[in-house]
Amino acid sequence: MTAFKTRAIEPRLIDEVKSLIELEKLNTLKKLIAEMRPADVADLIEHLASEERIPIFQLLEPEGAGDVLIEIEPPVQERILKDLDSQAISDIVAELDSDDAADLVGDLPAARAKEVIDAVDDHISEELEKLLPFPDDTAGGLMALEFVAVKADATVGDAIKTIREEGREVENLYYIWVTDDFQRLVGVISLKDLVLEPEDRKVSEIMNPDVISVGVDTDQEEVANIVRRYDLVNIPVVDDSFRLVGRITHDDIIDVIEEEIDEDMSLMAGVIDQEITEESTIKISRARLPWLIAALFGGVFAAVVINQFEASIEAMISLSFFFPVVMAMGGNTGTQAATVVVRGLATGDIGLVNIGKRLWMELRVALINGIICGGILGLIVGFWVGDYRLGIIVNTALFLIIVLSGIIGAAVPLALKRLNVDPALAAGPFVTTSNDILSLLIYLGLTTFFLRVTV
Repeated sequence: MTAFKTRAIEPRLIDEVKSLIELEKLNTLKKLIAEMRPADVADLIEHLASEERIPIFQLLEPEGAGDVLIEIEPPVQERILKDLDSQAISDIVAELDSDDAADLVGDLPAARAKEVIDAVDDHISEELEKLLPFPDDTAGGLMALEFVAVKADATVGDAIKTIREEGREVENLYYIWVTDDFQRLVGVISLKDLVLEPEDRKVSEIMNPDVISVGVDTDQEEVANIVRRYDLVNIPVVDDSFRLVGRITHDDIIDVIEEEIDEDMSLMAGVIDQEITEESTIKISRARLPWLIAALFGGVFAAVVINQFEASIEAMISLSFFFPVVMAMGGNTGTQAATVVVRGLATGDIGLVNIGKRLWMELRVALINGIICGGILGLIVGFWVGDYRLGIIVNTALFLIIVLSGIIGAAVPLALKRLNVDPALAAGPFVTTSNDILSLLIYLGLTTFFLRVTV
């Protein structure tokens, strides 16, 4: 086994690698790279310029190149694959596990993918053709075809023999799946239980028939929640006839969790489909522009609302001083509630079965916050303008704004979840902009009413 060193990607290391490439000291560079873990090499490559990445790849054997390539972020990976010929990609694919190979080939243009599939061995191309039809965000798109399964009527000795024959191709082998004569999943047995039992004992006598599995069409977020809930190391995947077709390992689940968090954070910030390592200004602009335009029109609509209350503002110009306060309080309250609900839905801590309980909780929180914040602002306004009656009106306005914003922030993600739309959409500019408009309507509406009554 190769002893790798963990190398922090510091500016000094990057400069050293750049210098070695420039001086064409490839043997020294190869020794340096050989001592690093694949994830560290991937991190290093992401910090290099485009023309400096390929020389490093050319120093790696296909197996090492594959281990590095699957660790690289998609935008950088895409550019590297463009610079590699189809034969080089085929050599890398041949060394990868089936799920990683399918992910790599699936990201290639159709014509390029066909060239790669035609160039690899028949058994690899068959595996790719089985996996590629499944969407990336389903259990079928995550699963690997490498696993060990034994028949229920086999003996422990037979099972151990099967592991010795097939286990070398399976990484992270902790459990053996048990199937019937029709390849249907009927149980699971751990390696520990297997080696502790006599070799002549039947597998069916020691297996656990209560095996947790997922279907090929199960969404990746649900798969991750199941693995987290039941503390699983890996999970079997079955087809519509409950036949065992693959397995998903914990490392893939970690990637899914990270991907889902990134997706939710991007949606909440109004930044869709932008990778951190993306270098194309056009792609980054395209990812951010739709939400900015939506927020722009939201702001224009808010200006229209203010214009409708022009007379009230002119009558008491000090009312406009507090626009930023009421808009910020409404937006922040809604975003707080939405963020908590979105996170709870993502982790499974909040479900659609307890919507009423969640909304009641958010209402109580909003009531307390509204009373306190409204009271503080009411006193400030009363002192500022010398009219505590107006302070009471502003107090009431902010109280209503916080209560309604809290309910909207909690309710909209739950409603989107019910409609099978990603609830993270609600926690970004959508909630903030809508609550800004709502805040202005309530604030200006109540203060206008006060002015008309007093006049």
